[in-house]
Amino acid sequence: MYLKSFRSILLGFAVGMLSSSYVTAQHQHPAETVKSANPLTFSPVLNEYLGDPDLKSYKWESQLMTVTPGGTDTVAHRHDAEVFGYIIEGKLEVGLNKETPKTFTAGQMFHEKRNVLHSFTRNPDMMNPTKVLLIFVIKDGRAGYTREYPPKK
Repeated sequence: MYLKSFRSILLGFAVGMLSSSYVTAQHQHPAETVKSANPLTFSPVLNEYLGDPDLKSYKWESQLMTVTPGGTDTVAHRHDAEVFGYIIEGKLEVGLNKETPKTFTAGQMFHEKRNVLHSFTRNPDMMNPTKVLLIFVIKDGRAGYTREYPPKK
């Protein structure tokens, strides 16, 4: 029941925030793919510091990621942050730590623990884009995105 309430709150937040303009997110990365030149696009949603005094050096940074139909990103990278993703529409395959990718569908969430290796993102639907609300909880001074491989050309 708690998860259902959290999902409802998160979806409401996503819908409300997507229509507003906020500062640019720091976690965008260049997408390289085997299927298309730019399979991932990012739009900022909300970025602000957390209000709890014990978490005063932590920020909530969020963005809407859209994955083109059939779009695949295989640039391995890490985020020095906790990352949460909520699938707004479509399906998304996510590969972490070189394990078999897991598929998430609209209404589901995933969590990437801090500094986990993320090496595969794919929209398996060849007709429709996938939309994902990404939420980063990051401490000041930490790298939002670190590319592992392939080396940047």
